[in-house]
Amino acid sequence: MTGAGPARSTDISRARAARFAAAILLALCIAPAHAGDCPPSPPGLQSFNAAIDAVDAGTRAHPLTVLHLGDSHISLDHLTRPLRARWQVRFGDAGRGLMPGVPFRYYAPDGFALSMRGPWVVVSSLLRTTEGPFGIQGFRASADGHDAVMTMTADASFSALTLELAGGPDTGTVMLKLGDAAPFRLSTRRATPGLVRLTLPAAANRAALWPAGNGPVHLLGWSIAHAIHDGPPGVRYDSHGIVAATAAITERWDKEIVDAQLAALAPDLVILGYGTNEGFDNGLDLGAHKALLGGLIDRIRAAAPGASLALLGPFDGARQGTGEACDDGWATPPKLGPLRETMRALAAEDSAFYWDGEAAMGGRCSVHRWAMETPPLAYADRVHLRPDGAALLGEALWAALMGPRETTKGGICRP
Repeated sequence: MTGAGPARSTDISRARAARFAAAILLALCIAPAHAGDCPPSPPGLQSFNAAIDAVDAGTRAHPLTVLHLGDSHISLDHLTRPLRARWQVRFGDAGRGLMPGVPFRYYAPDGFALSMRGPWVVVSSLLRTTEGPFGIQGFRASADGHDAVMTMTADASFSALTLELAGGPDTGTVMLKLGDAAPFRLSTRRATPGLVRLTLPAAANRAALWPAGNGPVHLLGWSIAHAIHDGPPGVRYDSHGIVAATAAITERWDKEIVDAQLAALAPDLVILGYGTNEGFDNGLDLGAHKALLGGLIDRIRAAAPGASLALLGPFDGARQGTGEACDDGWATPPKLGPLRETMRALAAEDSAFYWDGEAAMGGRCSVHRWAMETPPLAYADRVHLRPDGAALLGEALWAALMGPRETTKGGICRP
C-alpha cells in the first residue's frame, strides 16, 4: 500500500466534528450514566477500565499506558492525535515512545523534531528477507562511527529518557547528551544477544546520541517521560505504525526483545490496528490469519498479563477491480468484509474488544463517498484517510473505548 502522504496541520470544523461525534454516540447507544456510577465495561476492556478506576480513585501512582501497533493508518499522528489529546487532558501527559530516529520520510510525531546525520542504516522489519533483531517499533537504526548523530528536540522538557537497543557481545558504547550536560557513555554489550534498556533522569528538552566508535550500536526506539507532581499520574500512549504492514510483520520481531519490552512497558491496553493490507489480498487464507492473530494475542497476554486487547476491524476501502461494486467503477475487495467478521469472531472467542472501522465510517462504500466530499476526507486511492477523516475516526475510536464512562459527571465514576 502507498503511504499516507505528507503530514500537515488541519483545522476541522467544530460543528462538523460535533455532529460526527454525536452520531457515533447515538450509534453506540450510549446512555448517560448516573453521576458517579460506573457503566458496564465494554467486552474486552475490563482490565483497562479497572486501571482507569484505580487512577480515578487515587490508588495508582504509575501512568495509564496504551500501546497501539498497526499499519499506515497510524504511521502518522492524524488518527492517534485525538485519542492522545483526550487522554492527556483527562489524565495528564506522562510521555510517549518513539521509533528510532527518522525511520521513514514523513515520520513526524507531534511535539518532536527528529533528525539524523551521518552513516546511519535504518532497516525495516517489513520485508520477509530482513534479518536481525527488531522490537515493537518495527525498525532498527544502526551505526558504528561517531560521525553518525541522532537528535531529538521535544516541545516540552522531559524528566527521563529511555533508550532501547539490541545488545550483544560485540556491540559498542552509545554516547548520550541531554540538553547542555556532558555526554554519558552507555555500554550496550551483554553476554548474549537481547534487549538493553537504559533510563536516565533528565531536565531537558533535547537529546543527541552517537556511537563511541568501539563497536556498532543498534537503536530500536527511545522514549521520554514527564514527571507529574499534582493530580493523576498521566497517560503514556505509544503508537507505532508501518506502511504496508500486516499482522504477519510481528512474527519477524525478536520474541525475547518484544517480551522484555512489553514487560517493561506493562501496558493497560494494547490496540492492534492491522487488516487493511490483508483485506486487499484476494488470496488471504482467513483461517490461517485467524490463527496468526490468535497467536499474537496469546504472546501479548503472556508478556503483559494486565493488558486489555483491542482489535480494530479495518476501515472501508475500495479499488478498481474485483469485488462488490460501489460507484464509478470502484469495488470493495472481496476479502475485506469476511476478514472483519473473522476478527470479530476472534475477539469474542479471546475476550478482546472489537471495533468496526467500516461501520464507524458509515458502512460499505463509505470511503468512496469520503473521497468525493468537499473537502475530501479520504485520498483518491480509496484506502488512506486524509487528516480530517483520520481525526474524525480517532474521535470515533475514543467514543468506543471511553465513551460509556465519559458520560458520567466529570468523566469519573466509582467502581
